[in-house]
Amino acid sequence: MFLNTGSVRINALKTNALAITTSIALLSNIPTASATSVGQFYSELVTGQQVSLTLLNHLKSTERYTRYPDKNVDGMYRQYEWGQSVGLFYTSGKASFSKDSTLAMSFDVGYNHMFKLADSYPGGVHNWNAGEKIFMSKDCFWTGGEPYKGQYKCNDTSGYGKLPVANVRLDWGKGQQRGFMRVGDGFYNTGMITSADLDSALLSSYRGVMAQHSQNGYIFDGGFVTGFMGGNESKMGNLTGNSNYYDPYPLTYDYLYTMRVRKNYQNSGYRAAYGEAKDFLRRSHVDVWYRHPLSSVTSVYVKGQYYYNRAAGDLWQQDVDKGQAAFDTYASAASYEFRLQYDALELMYGFTHIDAPRKNGNGSFSYGFGNAKGYLNLPTNGNYHGFRRDGMDARVVQLRYDFRNFGHPDLYVEYGYHWGEAPIIEKATGATKYGSEYEHAITLRYRPRTGALKGFVFNLQQAFHRPDDTLANIVENDPFPNRGDRTNTKLAISYMFNL
Repeated sequence: MFLNTGSVRINALKTNALAITTSIALLSNIPTASATSVGQFYSELVTGQQVSLTLLNHLKSTERYTRYPDKNVDGMYRQYEWGQSVGLFYTSGKASFSKDSTLAMSFDVGYNHMFKLADSYPGGVHNWNAGEKIFMSKDCFWTGGEPYKGQYKCNDTSGYGKLPVANVRLDWGKGQQRGFMRVGDGFYNTGMITSADLDSALLSSYRGVMAQHSQNGYIFDGGFVTGFMGGNESKMGNLTGNSNYYDPYPLTYDYLYTMRVRKNYQNSGYRAAYGEAKDFLRRSHVDVWYRHPLSSVTSVYVKGQYYYNRAAGDLWQQDVDKGQAAFDTYASAASYEFRLQYDALELMYGFTHIDAPRKNGNGSFSYGFGNAKGYLNLPTNGNYHGFRRDGMDARVVQLRYDFRNFGHPDLYVEYGYHWGEAPIIEKATGATKYGSEYEHAITLRYRPRTGALKGFVFNLQQAFHRPDDTLANIVENDPFPNRGDRTNTKLAISYMFNL
């Protein structure tokens, strides 16, 4: 059984009412004078239709310290989930509303099924919402026997099927003045929300409206959403606050809206974005970048960015009171990066400073709106660890090489060394001390954009993360002095093609 989350607040909006009423409004506005006939409208819908099949083989594995004395488990163990996803997606052709109109309508629908191939957890159990997150958790229980007593753990996982995409699309304009809007369920990447964050194994889906418009080089986009379906969930649900295996019953909020503007020039650009979850959280982001060519094969790239999160009402305070919030009132991340590219080789240095004060415990910078995925792209994020503790000064040196000189410009290998220092409150004494941590991150990625293999993606990420004794809360003479170590592997092989 997958956990049905409870509600602290009754949702005032019916999650699919917006999609239905807006779709009816769009259809009712088809012009009557000089309008396309019903037969012609239908013909255009089916003429350009496309059916795509997506195959994704996904493996996530982590070696970490695990202790279950009653199961004779105490040491470093590897856990993993391995699944095969099959998705079938249909996109109709674009049907014009009238002969001379640039307004056209289409629709998308898609079904996906994740098949469970194998999984393994030490002791046969895992913490709810804290495993590898490819499958759904089931057969869950409280270790204390009663709700909020102990931890919420699960004995098993399962595959699932779902309908993550079902929306109507409206296109308008042409050339430098064009745009589109989607109404319904879909993989929305707009404003400050995204369909996948750094910890996601699979794409998440939103219910609502998203739109994008280009005007003379500016790109405006945004969205209004009332529902969310996680990557390893099977049904569209409410927008919720934070939860974990100590408190798996999150509060709900009514809606989330977000907007963004982008402008790119020949060698520079900027972006500004804002998002707000009603009575819960506000997030904003700005970045500026500049690339300076030094020769035909050499260039220097610099980018600066700033994220700011702030509590937006009583719902966030409820999460603070429950100990679910990553910070009390505000959190920020200031970052910059430098990249030197010479032919196929690129060297990068990045820095990030985090502020996320929390009165009770150690704070961190969170980038989602509760369960909704939030946009975040910091150079210091590792393949496993985020380096976003309160007070953290994080750095990275990274080297990337692509194989353009061997006829494969879309194949690259990358190594990054990430490290940082941050204050932490010791559990035993309550004193504040500074600790450090580091991560070795290796990535191999191949995504051909042309040729017979277009649609194929190979992505392998390997990471080894180690905090020092202070950050890992390791005491002297600990029988497992490296209990804070994590060795993580993510492998995704996918192929999408048209039937």
